[in-house]
Amino acid sequence: MSKIQNTEGSLSQINRYAMHYGLILGAFWVFRYLFLVVAEIGVSDRFKFLFYLMNIITLLLMYILYYKYKSSDTEKPKGGIYCVLFMIMMCFYASFLEGAIIYAHYKFIDPAYFSNLVSITISGVDSMPKTGLISEESYAQTRDTMVAIYSSKITYIVFEFIKNIFLGLFLGVILNFVVSIKKN
Repeated sequence: MSKIQNTEGSLSQINRYAMHYGLILGAFWVFRYLFLVVAEIGVSDRFKFLFYLMNIITLLLMYILYYKYKSSDTEKPKGGIYCVLFMIMMCFYASFLEGAIIYAHYKFIDPAYFSNLVSITISGVDSMPKTGLISEESYAQTRDTMVAIYSSKITYIVFEFIKNIFLGLFLGVILNFVVSIKKN
């Protein structure tokens, strides 16, 4: 019984830290995304360069937040599973803020941006060669389904959520091997 209560306490502590640090990370992702918005409006391509440069800062920020979480209570060292779970949850919570700014960008700031973004993908889907293995009707139905999936704004935002969660998983596993806390 004590072990179950200890696990629940650990999970609530992970959730609390993940929400707090996820808010910080999400605010940075919103700030980073604003550089892309400014670049797409046509001010300067330097803003797009800064947007991509901030991906490196994102990795550094995630390292710092991971280290802060791992070293938050040196009396009770956190295991690798808890640290990976923290990274996944932190990226999940941060994705809400990023998803909101992406939605605002597509809905209010520059509605034509998403159409331009997916037009390349849709033209690629339209130019896929038809193989002799399926009928013409099946090919047309598959093409229409793919176009519907790729042209959905909500699907794009959900894929961004999934991408961020996998980023948290990957970095959590990598940082678990890199960061070690020494007891004093």
